Amino acid sequence: MSESKDRLRVAVRIRPFSQREVNRKCKRIVNMDGAETVLTHPTDQADRKSFTFDYSYWSFDGFNQDPVSGRNIPDPKHPRGHVYCDQERLFADLGRVMLADTFEGYNTTLFSYGQTGSGKSYSVIGYGPNQEEKTYISPTNTAQFEVRLSMLEIYNETVNDLLTASKNGRGLKVREHPKKGFYADGLSDFQVSNYSDIERLLEQGALKRTVVATNMNSTSSRSHMIVTIRLIQKGTINGGEMTTTSVVNIVDLAGSERIRNTGDKGVIAGQGSGNASGERFREGVSINKSLQSLGNAIHILAESSPGSSSHFPSHSQKGPRVPYRDSVLTKLLMHALGGNSKTIMLASISPADIHYEETLSTLRYADRAKQIRTRPIVNKNSTEKLVRDLEGENQRLKAILARGNIDPQWLKTIVNGRQTNPQAMKEARKKWENELRAQLTENEREMQQLRSPQHKELKHVATDTSIESQVNNEYNGPHLQNINMDPLLNGRWIHHLNKGITFIGKTQAGRSTIEMIGPGMKENHAEMSVHENNEVTLRPLTFDGRVLVNGMPIEPQFETVLHPNDRLVFGATQMWLFRHPALETEAGVSDSPMINYDFVLHEMATKSGSTIFSSFSDNQDLLQEELSVIVPAVEEANGISAEMNKHVQFEIVLVAPKDFIGPGGKMVPNQVYIKMKNLDHGTDYIWSKDKFLARFDFMKEMYRQHQMGINGEEDDNDELHIMDERDPFSEPSDAVVIIGMARIFLQSLAYLVELQEHVPVTDLRGSKIGFMKLALIPCADSQGHELQEEDLINSSGQLIGRNLFFKFNIISCRNLPPKFRDIHCKYRFYDDKVDSKTEMYPYSTNVKFNHIRILHFEPATREFVEYLNHGSVVVEVLGRHIINHDPLNQPLPMSNPLNTRQLHGVEDHRIFTRKGELLAQNPVTNSFEGVFETVHGRKQELISELQLLKHKQIRLEQRLDFVRQMTEHCLLIGQQSIPTTLLDAMLNVNNSEEARDIVQQLQAGEDGEEWIEWSATNRQKEHRSSVCTMS
Repeated sequence: MSESKDRLRVAVRIRPFSQREVNRKCKRIVNMDGAETVLTHPTDQADRKSFTFDYSYWSFDGFNQDPVSGRNIPDPKHPRGHVYCDQERLFADLGRVMLADTFEGYNTTLFSYGQTGSGKSYSVIGYGPNQEEKTYISPTNTAQFEVRLSMLEIYNETVNDLLTASKNGRGLKVREHPKKGFYADGLSDFQVSNYSDIERLLEQGALKRTVVATNMNSTSSRSHMIVTIRLIQKGTINGGEMTTTSVVNIVDLAGSERIRNTGDKGVIAGQGSGNASGERFREGVSINKSLQSLGNAIHILAESSPGSSSHFPSHSQKGPRVPYRDSVLTKLLMHALGGNSKTIMLASISPADIHYEETLSTLRYADRAKQIRTRPIVNKNSTEKLVRDLEGENQRLKAILARGNIDPQWLKTIVNGRQTNPQAMKEARKKWENELRAQLTENEREMQQLRSPQHKELKHVATDTSIESQVNNEYNGPHLQNINMDPLLNGRWIHHLNKGITFIGKTQAGRSTIEMIGPGMKENHAEMSVHENNEVTLRPLTFDGRVLVNGMPIEPQFETVLHPNDRLVFGATQMWLFRHPALETEAGVSDSPMINYDFVLHEMATKSGSTIFSSFSDNQDLLQEELSVIVPAVEEANGISAEMNKHVQFEIVLVAPKDFIGPGGKMVPNQVYIKMKNLDHGTDYIWSKDKFLARFDFMKEMYRQHQMGINGEEDDNDELHIMDERDPFSEPSDAVVIIGMARIFLQSLAYLVELQEHVPVTDLRGSKIGFMKLALIPCADSQGHELQEEDLINSSGQLIGRNLFFKFNIISCRNLPPKFRDIHCKYRFYDDKVDSKTEMYPYSTNVKFNHIRILHFEPATREFVEYLNHGSVVVEVLGRHIINHDPLNQPLPMSNPLNTRQLHGVEDHRIFTRKGELLAQNPVTNSFEGVFETVHGRKQELISELQLLKHKQIRLEQRLDFVRQMTEHCLLIGQQSIPTTLLDAMLNVNNSEEARDIVQQLQAGEDGEEWIEWSATNRQKEHRSSVCTMS
């Protein structure tokens, strides 16, 4: 077999700007030329990275909409219309090739890879008019065809059948067959006769995926979907029946940004440093596990493929171990990656500069994948032989079960070097027997299909019994339509509203007619009434059950009249669009395509008081966009914490970057961080946005397990049972936290002026919590000797090219909060790569550090002098909490401990009394009135300027005194004139010794030649004819 047939083929496709990218005024950083894709760094045009793939598809521009079909088609008038790739071209290049290989008897696989929102699903399935049936005529002359379809989803290492409702609420087990490899045990498949059957099944699977995403509080961007189409061809050759079986796998992978390391990266002030459980936590989170395992498998396969530029050691006889068993995804795709399959990867990328890192990661991933070699074979055998082999295999399995002798090799794999006890051996034997029985069942099923295929009627395709409404876009009555972040799942689930009252609540609610599951949902949450005049009203039934209408909370005392296209939010996660076709027609309201998941998030953030106002419009949009994601996530995390009684509350804190203020009060926008408050002992921990989002994913998985426990279900996925050290709501008691920050400006060093100052220590809200005494002391050398008078300068420019030495002295801190121990400081100066730290002091509100560091720059560059003139150093004060186990650090006026929901109420009240109405309306956001609050940098700047002015005044008075002494000497000896060269020199002397030299030159210079000699030697300029005459 030639190399071109067994190499994994790779295509890359670039989509147009999204509306969000247009609003952000993004720049395109991707170019394509034939098969080459070029990525340019957003801030360095010379940094260009080139990649070559089998196909590079340009879909950024060069198209318009066909007025009849509405499809996107190439625009012949556009300069790039001839290279535009539409869905038709994509199918011609990739789809037809896959179908041709399938009919020949090969297994084929299509991977769709890329970050969320890059167009993965659009390329594979299409939306609206760009989703249509494609025709392919088989080149083979086969007597009988059979096509079967299955559809599954992998979420958090759990396999869900998307075409049949689970009988016990649990996921499917992934088992290993000695010949077929890994498979999902019990996965349903349906025989289809035409494209309409396939389309119906895909719709049904998408609907169930929507329900799972809504009720189980997950999103499709974090799950993988695999659609499997099995083609069975039967024909007669030489009087015997031959069966050709081909499998087509279409794999829609989760967003590739999930493969990036998000845990503790970027945490402020050591919030992750020294926290060993942070590493264990990331290792235990299974949300990223599948993509990480897939990346590892692709890396090893690429490195070990023939022709790879980097091979593994040749002494490894069996080659490197490919980690197929490390995740459910890689188990099910083992053949597609390195076995019996012809495989194509379609990588989708964004053109925008704001996604540079994700795009580069995707292109590198695809570039590595193209080196993989697979070993496809034609799956064609005698039907009689296939049945005979399966029967023989089943006889062998039954004999093994009868003997009861467990396979030692299998046991070794399961035990994996661990010590075993009788109970563990008993469980291992039970698992081994279950695996053998599952193989028997799978073989029997396959034999039955080979002998007499059973047509599983599509009417038997069932969904979860909790789905009470089906998609019916022609329904003319009032209804609710789901809002999902995935366009493929958006608007697919509909709840019809009948005349009278419809109750909304959790599954346990006996009278609820619409069941909604999720954090913050109550048993009797709300009621909707359809009145005789077709008016629809909404009323919450509890005070602590959140109901939002167009981003604003509504109260139980009043009924709110709904209007078409109103956005409704129940609890923390249930988002729905109210539709009323009859009223829409009367009012002339149409379905707005602008109302989507992002629109609702932005609306919620804006109405919650989280709108950011500043003169930095570009950065303002970025910050507002971040808040649109973070505000609902924090509210949801608080809802999960309350329902699971975790005694934790989250708040948003906006933190200024370290260089956000310089001399002159220059400001740049803040960054979003999350404060996690332990309500048991009142300790605060600051998390970066990435760390919070990584843990938030795991919080939602914990909540899913919590819901399954409430409903009496079990989860067989042992890996997801959460241990204490992996609890996303917890931080170790000895974690290092930030107490505050102190900033000192460096301008005095640019003039070699010593500065000693008491600088305020501020917390992350900008509140003053203490003082730090700092000193900046210029030195003569690296030993720290004092400067001499001749070392002083008049302007900062004189530093350029000179060797510069100075002491950075952290003297002490005082009046720090008394709730911290192990207090120490850290900082970085200029281009430091690592932190400099003080010693650690066990406990005190007043700490004497006496930390001295001598810094030297040999020589000082223009860039460094500019840094001294306009830069600053931030010193972070760190420590560990002194744990107080009284909730909220105050006595509680009740005998029974408060639960989390009650503690949230107390904490909200405390925020209200401290911060006023703004935080009472939005307790999740802490201190938004200080979004661009400045620290006291201007004060330090003024102190520095005063020091410089004082320094200059002393020098000028000294020089004026030297000139006065010189003129008095001249008058004394009767000399009527002074050469301007010597006068200029006297005005620029640095010390008294230089002044005495000038006076000596004046005494000896009656002929003027010495004046010129002195000028040439000491001033490098001549004034031969200039004389100052005294009268």
